[in-house]
Amino acid sequence: MDDNRTLSEEIEESLRICEELLSQNPDFIPEKPQFLEELQKTEKPQLVEELEELEKVEPEREPEPVSEPDFEPVRRIVPEQPQFSDKIEEPKQPVVQKTEEKRETEKHGIRSTIISILICIVIAVTVSVLISCFVANHTTVEGSSMEPELASGDQLVVEKISYLTGKPQRYDVIVFEFNETTNYIKRVIGLPGETVRIDEEGKIYINDCAVFDEYGSGVIEEAGIAKNNIKLGEDEYFVLGDNRNASKDSRSSEVGMVKEDQIMGRAWLRVLPWETFGLIQ
Repeated sequence: MDDNRTLSEEIEESLRICEELLSQNPDFIPEKPQFLEELQKTEKPQLVEELEELEKVEPEREPEPVSEPDFEPVRRIVPEQPQFSDKIEEPKQPVVQKTEEKRETEKHGIRSTIISILICIVIAVTVSVLISCFVANHTTVEGSSMEPELASGDQLVVEKISYLTGKPQRYDVIVFEFNETTNYIKRVIGLPGETVRIDEEGKIYINDCAVFDEYGSGVIEEAGIAKNNIKLGEDEYFVLGDNRNASKDSRSSEVGMVKEDQIMGRAWLRVLPWETFGLIQ
């Protein structure tokens, strides 16, 4: 007999067996089992009660309703799927427009740069011309007529401001226009309104008074047209080269007196060569 079977099942099994025996032998009357008499004497044995209690199956409880959370659940946002159509859209015009605008911007930038460069060039040229006409310019000494003060190849700065507000002074080294292609550089000896003469001994007289020839190198051998008194006009200057005997100057009728409007400026500064850099005396 299976140990796991309950007592009630065993009883039912026993009764079933008895019924089968009775059906097979109806005249047989079995004796009443003693344990049944004992069970009948007792209203409800304790053991049976315990078994019945164990066998009772508690009814399933319905699940308690779950209370809704106090917070709103997070909803997943699903992006809308793009709707495709069989129609092929042509390229939008704004793309081409942006490209054209970009090209126009680049062209405008290049144009502005070129205009800026041209303006700078014009300004530089204008300033250079103004400086050359009214302030200073550059000249190069050619020849030996101004030795020992100036040598051939010296690079000079000729300033003009002094003569815009004043007039040349005696012993100034000036640059003047000899002709359309040639400029001369000489030293002023006679001023407007004065009388100049060079005697046979090579002495220089200004208004019949001998002057000390401090810048001349050597005694003048040839007086030229200055052997007689020369009266200078109100805008005329008498000039000589420091190298008196190797200079073509006012003693020559070809050069003669220098007019004020011929004077370009005063030789002011020697910039080259470096070893002789400095102001011109």
